[in-house]
Amino acid sequence: MKALAMKRRLLLAGLSAMLLAGCASTGYSPSYLDGSVTVPATGNKLPLAQVHVKVRLLDVSRADAPAEVLAEQYLNKPKAFPMPFSLCYDRRALLPGHRYTVDAQLFVDGELKMLNTSQVPALTPDSAAEPTISLDRIGN
Repeated sequence: MKALAMKRRLLLAGLSAMLLAGCASTGYSPSYLDGSVTVPATGNKLPLAQVHVKVRLLDVSRADAPAEVLAEQYLNKPKAFPMPFSLCYDRRALLPGHRYTVDAQLFVDGELKMLNTSQVPALTPDSAAEPTISLDRIGN
């Protein structure tokens, strides 16, 4: 029984080493996009202990297809707004001529309450170095 367990561990270690070697050869090049999320003045009355915000970096180049998510971050229980974010993305995934945006959604107890209603450009020469995503209330 111990011999079988040892063989499994060795096999798992070998597979893990091969997987890590494969990742290293892909040339992953991490970069960070920093920015902030703001809410309307009425949003300052949110129960912050029950809030989480999802921020995403999107490739919106193809009009006939859904946006491709390049990075995503979940921020739980913000202390205050504006709330900073830092998205880690693979710089090699950016393609010349493509358009990139950031978006955010705010949830209270898992229910969507706010989102940005206009595109916020990112990672282009004419976009802000640190984009600000302004959220708007939805529904009631």
